[in-house]
Amino acid sequence: MNIIASLDPHRSSFDALNSIPQVALDAIPAAVYVVDADGVIVRYNERAAKIWGRYPDPSTPERYCGAHRLFHVDGRDLPHDETPMVDALLTLTSQRDMEVVIEREDGGRSIVLVNIEPLIDAEGTLRGAINCFQDITEKKELERQLRESQAFLQAVIDTTPECIKIVNKDGQLVRMNQAGAAMLGATDSSVVEGLPTADLIAPEDRERWKEHHDSVVAGSRLRWEFDVVGLDGRRRNMESHAAPFVLPDGEPAQLAVTRDITSRKAEESAREESERRHREILEAMPAAIYTTDKEGRITFYNQAAVAFSGNKPVVGSDSWCVSYKLFRPDGTFLPHDQCPMAIALKEQRATLGEYEAIAERPDGSRVPFMPFATPLFDSDGVLTGAVNMLVDITERKKAEEQQKLLIDELNHRVKNTLAIVQSLASQTAKNSNSIQSFTHSFSDRLQALSQAHDLLAKTGWAHASLVDVVSLTLKPFKGEVLADGPTMAIAPAAALSLTMVLHELATNAAKYGALSQDTGKVTVAWEIVPADQTTFRLHWSETGGPVVTPPDQHGFGTKLIERSVGRDLAGRVELNFKPEGFQCALEMPLNEISGPTLG
Repeated sequence: MNIIASLDPHRSSFDALNSIPQVALDAIPAAVYVVDADGVIVRYNERAAKIWGRYPDPSTPERYCGAHRLFHVDGRDLPHDETPMVDALLTLTSQRDMEVVIEREDGGRSIVLVNIEPLIDAEGTLRGAINCFQDITEKKELERQLRESQAFLQAVIDTTPECIKIVNKDGQLVRMNQAGAAMLGATDSSVVEGLPTADLIAPEDRERWKEHHDSVVAGSRLRWEFDVVGLDGRRRNMESHAAPFVLPDGEPAQLAVTRDITSRKAEESAREESERRHREILEAMPAAIYTTDKEGRITFYNQAAVAFSGNKPVVGSDSWCVSYKLFRPDGTFLPHDQCPMAIALKEQRATLGEYEAIAERPDGSRVPFMPFATPLFDSDGVLTGAVNMLVDITERKKAEEQQKLLIDELNHRVKNTLAIVQSLASQTAKNSNSIQSFTHSFSDRLQALSQAHDLLAKTGWAHASLVDVVSLTLKPFKGEVLADGPTMAIAPAAALSLTMVLHELATNAAKYGALSQDTGKVTVAWEIVPADQTTFRLHWSETGGPVVTPPDQHGFGTKLIERSVGRDLAGRVELNFKPEGFQCALEMPLNEISGPTLG
């Protein structure tokens, strides 16, 4: 808002500002104050006083600024006679977008953005100056959090051993981490950033890489393998997992995580060569192995194949596979004449570990396996049959499933915990009037959350005893607390939510309610409603404390309780501010909190 431009052009800006009614000055949507040529404050509005945390004493002239104390943003003390206002008065120049820290008499601080304009009359005489400033504390805090978040993300990217890269739609390498640069034989990512990515791809893989890149930019998620030739001339086998990505300018791009699989590919090649050279030896090994003629009719199988399939095929009659039935990994039926052995014979190529399948025995049990089928040729190169080894991968599949479950559970818990901590920090900050108040409240809430985590850790995050949740949460608070209710296990999410609810209720009782006096008592009772056996009810009751009066407005604690019960547990909260003692009733579906039955 250009306050000067809006004033009467026939009067000096200084005189015009002095003549503005106070109500009009207070209506300006910014903190404003005016000083005379000596820097003495002659006018200010309500917003300025609110940020200062005080009203300058009109009987004692104050110069340059009405704040209690001032600091540079780096923490150095800023005397009033060295402020931007002084510079504006001495140099007769505007002071734009300068950041200053204001400290109020209560110790609270705000970061403000200052814009000062010297007031010079028509004769060129300095009459004073006007300062328009605004509180940017929250903005600066958000900027700090953003910087920390970006630094954390960058640290993750920089330390991961995989190549992380961004490629724009034209194929130009926009960003790559140090691990990726090292894979390309570069000493630093800046050496390769900006290069056409296709130039680093092996010639025979370039067209296929471009096709995959275009598909990803168009919205597909793909995984593929290709070779690169680094700046040092070294060739590497790579496996890339790519997803679509949008650059800051809105242009589509590819975000990919690529790993060096040169060692893995070399091992695979060595294994295949070894299998070719020692086929006869493998036939004698205790693995499921069988052979067929060129038409696919079974000519031999070992006892390991019988144990694997639970079936004794008829030599010279049964075809393609020793297994009773076959299924693809997705559970769909796989006809025998489409199995890997059939492919090996029909296409006259080995299918060594290219496929996975599931064999069903006559008794209905199933075995996931990986077939290694190889066509056999005579000395003239004529197809004579094929040999197949079936590798049971049951344990690997179980390990993969268990690993996935563990990773998914860990990701879920970490995300939930970070979300809870972030919410607690944000809401506690909003409802704290000082850093000391924030630190105390936030620490107490984190401690309550930590105790709940410790309790859940004892059961491997399977469940928690409600009795333990109540007793552990209320243990730090002094006073008489009675807990009454059936022994029951509750789910991890419910344990965390009820811990935070009970902590807020106990904190309020310790500050203002029954636990603030020696005669006070708190009773926590819970039950499964007998009428329907599907509803859980918990009742908090305070007696013997000071006379209760309803609050003018609900604070963060009340909001946290209502959110935890309403949103997290699909329940409802009833608060009763009875004069003789505060009461709180929680009611929610039993299935929202139930854990396994405790023995």
